[in-house]
Amino acid sequence: MVYWGDIVKMSYLVGILISIISLIFVVSLSGCVQNQESSGVPTLTVAYLPTDHHAALFVACYYPDIFKKSYGIYLKEVKPKEEYELYKDDKKIANVKLVIVKTGGASIMNLMSQGQVDVALLGYPPAIFYIDSGTKAKVIMNLHTEGSAVVVRNDIPVNNWKEFINWIKEQHKKGYQVKIGHPLPTSIQYVMIKDALKAEGITYTENPNNKSAMVYLDNCKGQGNMPQMLSQKQIDAVIAWEPMPEIIQSRGIGKVIIYSGDLPSATGGTWANHPCCCVVASENALTNKKEAVITFAKLLKDATDEINKNKELAVKASAKWLGTNITVEESSVKHIKYDYRLEPVIPKVIKFVNAMELQELINGRLKNVSDKEAENIIFDLKTYKEIINN
Repeated sequence: MVYWGDIVKMSYLVGILISIISLIFVVSLSGCVQNQESSGVPTLTVAYLPTDHHAALFVACYYPDIFKKSYGIYLKEVKPKEEYELYKDDKKIANVKLVIVKTGGASIMNLMSQGQVDVALLGYPPAIFYIDSGTKAKVIMNLHTEGSAVVVRNDIPVNNWKEFINWIKEQHKKGYQVKIGHPLPTSIQYVMIKDALKAEGITYTENPNNKSAMVYLDNCKGQGNMPQMLSQKQIDAVIAWEPMPEIIQSRGIGKVIIYSGDLPSATGGTWANHPCCCVVASENALTNKKEAVITFAKLLKDATDEINKNKELAVKASAKWLGTNITVEESSVKHIKYDYRLEPVIPKVIKFVNAMELQELINGRLKNVSDKEAENIIFDLKTYKEIINN
């Protein structure tokens, strides 16, 4: 039995902690921000996760000359990884403040719901969950598809998904409950592992006192502790976003047994080419900082185009930004399909909505609505068209 209420409370507590830390940071800059706003140049607060899923942002920050020369939209660094100025045709459009959130997309959306974030780079499920719950925000652009994996400890005698499922069943017969870690409730990895286990007829629980289920899903509260939890045998496997799967493999702690696009789905087929991260804007920012939002999103679009011309940009920028090894990033980036287009992914986003409804994660605006109604609630296609049209 899934104790979802307890999970949500736990998730919110983590989100509130992150929010308090971020608020302190925001207050410390309040005088500067007020001066910027009074001068007519808005400040765009952008939250993101420590992942090469967001390589478009890193590339835009590290290679401004490419974008100034070829597109006319570029960033000027003020403070590395934190403060930038956004320009279009040498006209300053906005000040950009970057906020890294390490726990997951739910914490980012919690900040947005409190009015502390204008633009968010994160996975679809937490965006969907918060929009369903009443957060006034819209998805305005895609970032990529796929880019996650299930990693099993090296000492476990399995090498692929089928063997892992059979091993789970064998352990259950022996009275052992397999433990699988995930980053945070409502994360894309959380939704996908539950869906994949359901497709295989594997029972799971999030209640540590329920020993009857085959699998216990462990909230790792982000991904930073995953290598240690695996090496100390606190968990048997994890589902994680890149580059964590490659980091774990490079340290000899675990092995990838399946990438997310190959996972089975309880709604049919597999998750091939599934959407993962997107760009979300608050409705307040879309109303009051629209030029800044669209210009920044255009830059991410342009950066995506440059990455697809030369993947080394994503590899080098991600390694430098995240402090990871180049070899790790080379292995990671090849499993990520960078794509800003919404048209191919909208039906698959609705598939997430359906999967989340089956998991009782949808209880608000999106509950029992048609696919078209869900699309209208989640996406701002008018703004998207403004972003992709030159």
